[in-house]
Amino acid sequence: MKILSTISFVILLELICLVQMTLTEKCLEYIAPFYRKTKIVECPMVASKDKRQTTTNSNNMITVDFHCLTDDKTLCNKVEQVFITAGKFITATLNLKTVISVNAQFLDFCKTYGECDKNVVILGAAGPARMIPYQDPNENKIRFYPQALYKQMNLSEEHPEFGPNEIMATFNSNANYWFEGDPLPMLEIQSDMLYVVIHEMVHGLGFTTSWDDYFGVKALTPVIGGTTKAPSPGETTTQNNELESSQFFELISDKFLVLLPSGKLVTSIADEINEFQFKIESLSSLDGVANAFTASPQFPIAKNMYEVAMTHGAIGFLTIPPSEQLTQGQILNNVIILETSLIPYQHSSSIAHTDFETYVNSSDFLMLYTYPKTATLGQIMSAVGSTNTTGPIGPKLRLLLGSLGYEVKNEYVPPVKLSNMPIKNYNPSDAYNNNNNNYDMNNSSLICFNLILNLICIIITFSNNII
Repeated sequence: MKILSTISFVILLELICLVQMTLTEKCLEYIAPFYRKTKIVECPMVASKDKRQTTTNSNNMITVDFHCLTDDKTLCNKVEQVFITAGKFITATLNLKTVISVNAQFLDFCKTYGECDKNVVILGAAGPARMIPYQDPNENKIRFYPQALYKQMNLSEEHPEFGPNEIMATFNSNANYWFEGDPLPMLEIQSDMLYVVIHEMVHGLGFTTSWDDYFGVKALTPVIGGTTKAPSPGETTTQNNELESSQFFELISDKFLVLLPSGKLVTSIADEINEFQFKIESLSSLDGVANAFTASPQFPIAKNMYEVAMTHGAIGFLTIPPSEQLTQGQILNNVIILETSLIPYQHSSSIAHTDFETYVNSSDFLMLYTYPKTATLGQIMSAVGSTNTTGPIGPKLRLLLGSLGYEVKNEYVPPVKLSNMPIKNYNPSDAYNNNNNNYDMNNSSLICFNLILNLICIIITFSNNII
């Protein structure tokens, strides 16, 4: 079994402590996406535009800081070339205003992480390298934005200082990859490295969600946090400062989630859950917060969201501006159906991917939770007819990225010609047991790898003129 871990796509933090201050800001950075390791970093407000520009060209606005930690230099060169090609496909789709930098590692997961199970092969993990808190001036709500997206938004010249990279990615050198130019047909035990990298990079661009079962009580909430009062002049900021309020924080992508078929905005459910209040002493342990939450009137709301996340076709991504008064026509024609058929609920796979049944045989095949077996990216595009129309990033995924805030190009010109030996009677759904009552991990290659999480308290300090 091959698993492409999406563990870093969701902000899997049991606790985020936000501290309001006037002059400085702290951001969240991933330092080890495979284990969700994070750190807080100083990102003070700066008055100038981002000066960190890397020489590139209009055909590829993605730069790669590539670190290959294997002795097979031929393999290293192949992997690095895949990242370059992936950047070209993304650039052919998005009109990127500034360079997006990817920190990519290719290493032995067995030697590095102790992940040596030959039956459960983890392909890799990737996600935003830095998340920035920002409040849309039209809304009274703080959400987290991937740095890659934040840089494209042309906000005021004063902004939090950016980190060196927008996306962090790490891939397993022990996996069996297929590369462009290798023999066809591709073996069932192989995965097309280009497909895997583009899929992961789209997650790094912001296709993710904050909704998850953080307490392990079969109830979904956005990420948990609290806001403390600003310290007095000369007072030292600590994690023990008095809480002003507790809050659940969403990502920018959560703004566009809707329940189906009603069209109810999921962000309104986050508002309902935000009625939950807890005291500072309950932050001493995750159990303390969990116990208080499970006894609250908001718990049934979160329990219902957990059930919704296991009901096929129950959550969608809205590709038009969110509204409390959507018509049935708007809901029918402007929603991307997300993956909610997996039972039991799967961290980072449920909700964070497009619906398998709806899109597996369409040009929006890229962001499924599982890899189409025995087919390369070029073959899949040829089979679904997207080679010269949208490429790997299908029409609905283009709308999704546009809704997040990226500028999508009107026309698509294939940047690279891929091998596309025809596949007779292409129907990848036949290779999977996609029964709602039997979620078979052995059929999954784009499934998250669940890890036991510890209580994490992250202090993020940001300027009053942002909040």
